[in-house]
Amino acid sequence: MTSLLELIKSLRELSPREHTIRGLEGRVEIGPQTETEQTNTTINRILIATYPSARVVTKATQDKANLLVTYRPLFPFAIDRLSGLDLVRVRLLTKNYISSYVIGSGWLCKRDGLNDALIETLGLKKTGDFMAESDFGELIAIGRTCKPHGVKNQSGFVNYIAGKMGLDSVLFSGDLDDEVKDVLVIAGYYVDMPEIISARNQDLDTLITGELSPEIRLLANEEGINTLELGAFTTEEPGMKRLRDVMCLEFPDLKVEFTESNSLTKALRPYKDDMA
Repeated sequence: MTSLLELIKSLRELSPREHTIRGLEGRVEIGPQTETEQTNTTINRILIATYPSARVVTKATQDKANLLVTYRPLFPFAIDRLSGLDLVRVRLLTKNYISSYVIGSGWLCKRDGLNDALIETLGLKKTGDFMAESDFGELIAIGRTCKPHGVKNQSGFVNYIAGKMGLDSVLFSGDLDDEVKDVLVIAGYYVDMPEIISARNQDLDTLITGELSPEIRLLANEEGINTLELGAFTTEEPGMKRLRDVMCLEFPDLKVEFTESNSLTKALRPYKDDMA
C-alpha cells in the first residue's frame, strides 16, 4: 500500500521547491493538505499529464485513478470562487476522490527532467547548462545549451526539429539563412527578458522553446536570436512521459499511466493561395 504522502515526498525530490521559477512550485491542488490526512490516503493508480484539461480529468475518473499529476496547474492564480469549467473539473475530482498534484517548475531544471527529455527527443548534443536565479535566490539550470548534429542553416534546422517532434509547423522568427551554431533549449513557457539578454551575452544564436509572448519574441529578434516555438505542451510532453517512467520504476506496485495534452492550434494556409 502506497500513501499519498510517500508519493508527494518522492515528487518533491524530483522537483525541489528551491528550484521554483515564476511561482510554479509543487503542491497538492485538490485533496488532503495535512501530512496526517496524506498518510491515511492510499494511492493505487496514477495518471500523469501535462495539463489538467477537462478531457484529462474525465480520463482520470474513467480510469479510476486516485492521483492526477500534472505540470501545469488547475489554478495558476489565486481565485475566490469557482465557475464554469473550473467548477466542473473540481467537482469531477472531488466526487471521485481523486487528488491532484502539480509537480512544479523544479522538474524543468532537474537533471533528466523536462529539458533533458526534450533534448534527447530532438537528438541534440548537450554542451552545458544555462543558469538563472530561482524564486528562492538559488542559481539553477533553467535551460541547456546544445550543438546541432552537422552544419545547417535555420531553414534546414526547422525542418529537422519539426521531423523529430512530428510537427506540421513550427513558429519561427529570425533569418532562415543564418547558420545554426549554439542552441539554447528551454522547455515550456518560461523565457523572459533576462533569459534573452543572458543568451545574447553568451553568443547563443538559436532558442528552442514552447511559446513566447509577443514582446519577448520581438526582443529576441532585435537581439539577433532566432527562435523556434514548438507550441503549447509540445516541449513538456517528453518530460512528463519520462516522469511516468521514473514513477513506474520507483513504485512498481502502482499503475502509472500517461496521457497526452494535444495542442489545440493548427497553422492553416488561406484557400485563396491554392486557387490563384
